[in-house]
Amino acid sequence: MNRKFILLLCIIFAGFAGIAIFSSKETAYLLLDASQLAANPAKFEDDNLRVRGFVKVGTLLREGKKAKFELEFNDRAIPVHFTGATLLPDAFKEGARARVDGKWEDGVLVADHVEAKCASKYEADYAEEN
Repeated sequence: MNRKFILLLCIIFAGFAGIAIFSSKETAYLLLDASQLAANPAKFEDDNLRVRGFVKVGTLLREGKKAKFELEFNDRAIPVHFTGATLLPDAFKEGARARVDGKWEDGVLVADHVEAKCASKYEADYAEEN
C-alpha cells in the first residue's frame, strides 16, 4: 500500500508541475518600455510582451474596434496594431499613458489588450519610476 500511495503522489506532483510549466509560458509577460523594445526588437520576437509608454500625438487611427498608433517613450516609438479583441478604454487617446499586451511580429507590436490612464494625472509618477 505504501508503494501505491507514493506512486500516486508522484503522478499528482508531476501533473501539477506540468500544468505550472505549460500554463506559465502562455500567461507570462515580459514588461518593457517602448524605448527598450525599439532599441532591440529582434530580441523579443517570440515573447508575450507588456509594453508601456505614451500614445504618440498624431498617430492614432481608429478602424472600428481596431486601432493603429505609435507608443513612445524617451523619444523612441514603436508601431502598434490593436486587434480589437477587447474594448479600448475610455481614457485611451493621443498623449495618454498606455500599457499594451501583445507580440512583436514583422516590425509591429500586435496587441490584443490595451490599458490607458490620463497622461496629465500619472505623468509625474511614471517619470519617477525611471
